[in-house]
Amino acid sequence: MKTLTHSAGRTSVATGTWRLLVGALALATAALVGACGGGGGGVAGVGSGGTGSFSVGTITGFGSIFVNGIRYEDNGARLVDDDGTVKVLGTDDNPLKLGMVVEVNGIVDDSGTVRSATQIAYGAEIKGPVTAVDAAAGTFRVFGVTVRTTSTTVYEDIAGVASLAAGNVVEVYGLPDSAGRIVATHVEREAASEAAYAADGGTYRLRGPVDGLLASSSGSTFALRGVAIRTDASTQFDGTPTEGASVSVRLNPTLQSDGRYLAQRVKVRSASFDDLPSSAEAEIEGYVSDLDASAGTLSVAGYPVRLAANVAYEDGTAADLKNGVRIEAKGSVTNGVLVAARIEFESLDDDDDGDDHEVPGGLPEFEFKGTAACIECGARHLHGEGCHLSYDAGTEFRGWPEWHDARRQDSRGKGRECSRRPAPPIGPPGSSSTIDCPANLS
Repeated sequence: MKTLTHSAGRTSVATGTWRLLVGALALATAALVGACGGGGGGVAGVGSGGTGSFSVGTITGFGSIFVNGIRYEDNGARLVDDDGTVKVLGTDDNPLKLGMVVEVNGIVDDSGTVRSATQIAYGAEIKGPVTAVDAAAGTFRVFGVTVRTTSTTVYEDIAGVASLAAGNVVEVYGLPDSAGRIVATHVEREAASEAAYAADGGTYRLRGPVDGLLASSSGSTFALRGVAIRTDASTQFDGTPTEGASVSVRLNPTLQSDGRYLAQRVKVRSASFDDLPSSAEAEIEGYVSDLDASAGTLSVAGYPVRLAANVAYEDGTAADLKNGVRIEAKGSVTNGVLVAARIEFESLDDDDDGDDHEVPGGLPEFEFKGTAACIECGARHLHGEGCHLSYDAGTEFRGWPEWHDARRQDSRGKGRECSRRPAPPIGPPGSSSTIDCPANLS
């Protein structure tokens, strides 16, 4: 059993779909199709009609899959990791978890309302040894790379940054910001020590731009985010790395005698829309760079974006669009560029100091779709098809009747009715919520 934890500024439950906002969790009252973390209807192929759809962002829920709050039917979708390993949802084990950053390819049906994922690509931004922890600042370092956490960072098997210590091995999913940091969306402690992790056959991982590439007959040397790396004849390549190219690298965890890590596999990554059909819809979550305000062009998570003439802004204005802020850009792809009809701000930089801050209510909501039932009613636990959600006095119930029926497990493990009881009272912000689910939320 895995435990996922996060801090929440405010939580609420809405009609039809239970939503715990600002990093909280949600559970829909409709019947769940399949297990938590997978399920849903059949996946339509590109040739079956509809428009292409592409999303890059954080997994914000299950019962199918929610990415940046958008639901995709996912049964039968291909799951592809940075090693090229392929799994099929509904057939193989589901490795996806809340807070992971993924790339979803799919289609939208002719009604424009049902999205079906055909492929979901995923991979950690960094996995390696913790070298420093600053719990007060909500940051820690991995390989010396600064990892910044937010109120919606999901922690697996740890309570938060304060639970980490130098020498721990962690896996971090997140979004690179313009300052060279990783803004964590999911943090999992893999081992208490590097020695234990290596003895168990673990490997390190790192994404980033190639720096200082030097090639020779025996291999290459380069750096990723300041980490010294070399390749040799045993290294596997997916693409040819060049200076400045974005790559994902799997590393032998043992530091070599030359002070470098040996790359077991190098994959060249591309932030482009080249494989998408014309007029496909797209949504990209990430940090702004290369902004040219006069031309209305920018990059989001490395993807090229152009502002539409009638672009709309949510949780901010045109003046708030700056390099280094976190946004969601939504629109359609034309000639390999996302023409953004809407920009949703997830962070702002009011004083132009390059250090952004979160927009209240702008960061992802977490959402589950499944049959809702109450277990251990007095302890305020909700159960939904394999996932257990805790709520507290800070949980706000919206659109629900004051009284509701619920079920719980008694001491013998048998379900029985709870008495009709009022929903939890609305409490002050600053509460936290916990999900107890299987390791992969399925």
